Amino acid sequence: MVLVTALQLLTTAGTWWITDHGEILAVADHFLASGELNLADLGPGWEGWARIAAIRGSTETRFLPLSILPLVPFLILDHLFRFPPSAFRFVHLEGHVFVTLGLILSGRGLVKRGATPAVVALCIILLGLNWPVWMVARRLGPEPILFFLMTLFATGGRHAKLVALVLLPWVHASGSLLALGAFGWSCLEVRSLPSLPMKTALASLVGGFASVLILWNLPHGDAVLGSYGRYASDPFFVPQNPLLGSVKLAVPVVLWTLPLWLGALDRERRGRLSLLALWFPVVIFFGTFSTQEPERRLMPLLGVTLLSVAPLRVGVTRRTSGLLILYTVVSGALGLASDFVDVVPTPLGLFSGPVLGLLRLGMVDGHSVIAAIIVVTLLFVALVAGVRSIKMAVC
Repeated sequence: MVLVTALQLLTTAGTWWITDHGEILAVADHFLASGELNLADLGPGWEGWARIAAIRGSTETRFLPLSILPLVPFLILDHLFRFPPSAFRFVHLEGHVFVTLGLILSGRGLVKRGATPAVVALCIILLGLNWPVWMVARRLGPEPILFFLMTLFATGGRHAKLVALVLLPWVHASGSLLALGAFGWSCLEVRSLPSLPMKTALASLVGGFASVLILWNLPHGDAVLGSYGRYASDPFFVPQNPLLGSVKLAVPVVLWTLPLWLGALDRERRGRLSLLALWFPVVIFFGTFSTQEPERRLMPLLGVTLLSVAPLRVGVTRRTSGLLILYTVVSGALGLASDFVDVVPTPLGLFSGPVLGLLRLGMVDGHSVIAAIIVVTLLFVALVAGVRSIKMAVC
């Protein structure tokens, strides 16, 4: 866990990547100032988003409250240090926090299921350092929160499952599909659909759907799409061949995360059906409407997938463990190398590679001593934790 978190922190992007992230930041900052979740009367530093809202003809945000509100504590820290919007630091730790919480829950879930320490160590490395998880950890937005809630559902007790099912639809439009998949996965895993816990979970699932529909979507213009209703003419909503789209969406993610899936080969038929129930709603929806960024869209499913396929007691040879770790690290490195490339002047020449917040902190923003201390500390922690973790995982 420490190894994975240290490596992810070393590669913190320190910037928002897509327009979605910028909008979430602008709305969260406005909420901190006014208590309102919209783009009206934005403060200094958000002039660009004021113009975008004017062009749209609406100050309403597309995003659900739980995509926005978890950023507020990080924003408070940025304001305490008087960082302007263009130089926010702490908000870019949101992905790390929620992904790390999800990894902790995954590890605890494996222990509760009887996994040996070696298996737990191996599985956390395979989950935390594959590219889709590493990518989302570097970013803010709904995906880290969805990942956390999905692992909370898969590993928590009865009340935790109910909370996760109610909250998932409030994070992102895809949260309802994730909740549906999680419920189907749970029914097949426990094999007791008529039981009281399953009936209660079904009530929570319906309650989450209904609460978003009534309290958010309808007041924002569309019962199904909410604020996205204004974009119904967008090319995103033009359907394509769902089978072909699903293949284009799922195959890259499976290739990035192949070591996680090897345990599925040993599962009985019902176990493979539970995985199908988990993945089907999200894959078929995005496969029908958009196959862009499959890693980001499907990443929240990976924690639950790990818990389904992990070889809890079956021994894995040292050679196999080493190869699985190598594949995963290469997956993370290849993805990182191509993630929104940046160019930064350094004493050794121009650096051309992924956006690295600590590199820019030292070489562009002029805080070289602080950046060096953070980098050396994280490298030392990663080295010490890595030696122990890999020894444990390949024993």
